Parts: sequence; C-alpha cells; structure tokens
Amino acid sequence: MNKSLKFKKNESFYIRDGWFEKALHAINNNPDNNIFYKNEGMHILGIGSNMVKGLKYWLTAANLIIQRGKNIELTTFGQYIIQFDPYLETNFTWYLIHYFLSRNIEECPVIYGIFNIDIKSFTKNEATEMFVDFFTNGNYAFKKEYVEDDLSVCIKSYVNENTIDNPEDNYVCPLSNLKLISKKSDRFYKTRPVYSTLSYLIVYYALLEIYHGEPFIIEESMEEFNSPYKNFNLDKNMYLQYLEEMKKNGLITINKTAGLNTIYFKEELTLKEIFEDYYGG
Repeated sequence: MNKSLKFKKNESFYIRDGWFEKALHAINNNPDNNIFYKNEGMHILGIGSNMVKGLKYWLTAANLIIQRGKNIELTTFGQYIIQFDPYLETNFTWYLIHYFLSRNIEECPVIYGIFNIDIKSFTKNEATEMFVDFFTNGNYAFKKEYVEDDLSVCIKSYVNENTIDNPEDNYVCPLSNLKLISKKSDRFYKTRPVYSTLSYLIVYYALLEIYHGEPFIIEESMEEFNSPYKNFNLDKNMYLQYLEEMKKNGLITINKTAGLNTIYFKEELTLKEIFEDYYGG
C-alpha cells in the first residue's frame, strides 16, 4: 500500500507577511472561537476563504496550531512565539518555522525534499523529476502535477523574485528573508545561511530532536534526513562552528574515539528553555 503525502493543501498560497502574527493573536485572544470555522477567518483576518484554508494548512504544518475536535489551539511552539516574539520579527522564530516545515514530509513533501535530498542547484524541471524519483522509490502516492504546483509555491516562499502579477501577490514571504534559496536565470541554488543569523541553539535543538539525547557521530549526522546540516544548507566548516559554540556553552562534549568524532549531550534543553536562553528569560 502506498504511503500518503499531502499535496496542494496550501491552496496555491505561500505565507504572506503578517499572516502568522495576526492569526496567532486571533487564536490566542479568542480561545472559544474557531477562526477557521465557516466565514470567521474572513471577517477576523480580512482575507479570502481560500487564503484562510491555506493559512490554516501553513500554521498546522509549521507546528503552530493543533485542532482538537472543533477547537483550534496554539501548540507550545505557538505559545512561545506569542510570549517571546509576538510580532514574529526575528530570524530565530522564522528559522524554527522553517525547521518544522522542512522536516515535515507528510504535510510539506516538496519543502522536505528540497532541503533533504542531496542537490545543490536545480531548475524547476530537474526538481520535478528528482521528486518523481524520490516519491516513487519511497512508495509514496503522488501526482506529478501536484508536485509541480507545490514546487512553485515552495519557490515563491523561499525566493523573492519581485514579480507582481496580481495585487494580492504583493507580499513577500518572510521565509525568503532567510535566503536559503537563491536564483540565477532559471536555476535555483541552495545557499548557506549567514552564520550570525542562525542561532547555534536552533542547530542544537534540531540535533536533540533527532538523537533524543543519545550520542552520535558528526560525520554520520551530516547524512541524516532532517539533520540541521541538511535543513539549513550548512557546509562542514559551518556545522563544526555551531558544534564548537554548543560545546563552549556547555551543551555538548566532543570526543574522538577510534578516529570518529562523537558528540555527547551534556544538557537537554526544552524548547521553552531554548527560547528563554535566546531571548534572555
């Protein structure tokens, strides 16, 4: 039986600037009022019905909201954003949102693939064929045209191409500010983040999520799906820099055993502790 992935749930809309901020506050301030029920979202958020559906998808895929019965609730991650970065102004918040999207193969198969499959540059056609092979080999159910549609939305999310065909598209997706994908002519390139914009705490959190506090070998971790090395387009030198920063701050130790560089966790910080550490409590 083929495994199921979700395609075209974004209603062909990428995340608009201000969407998440407005939605998270609306949900937080109206816990008994489901803003995604009937026309509530259109009135509260001031966007069309299909945009409301797309926004709900993005909030769910980014681990910001959860639906329990008829009620919509903020996840702990969503609550921490309200507490520490209520206007979603920092790269710290958007790198975490990117992390949750790029590791979510079920809800975001194309974003997952872009950042986990070993490919440094691609055209839209090359990426589509790459996904066809990847999903076929993984025994996933998909339609090629759905892959193409979600790839277009993914590119609009991460690349600010400054093209305005429709007045409603006059919004930049905040993910494009991370500059993880660049474009030259018809080719797209996965690009390293600026070191100072990505906190070592996020890289640490991603490693903790994968290994659950167990020791791991550095070189092997660079090949893992959902590793921060892949999800943030790091190179080896940058990855080692982040590990050294974790070591300096007492979060890990690095030991060389039998010629292998092994990481041991000294601390297992919760997501809340990571927010408190970054924002100063």
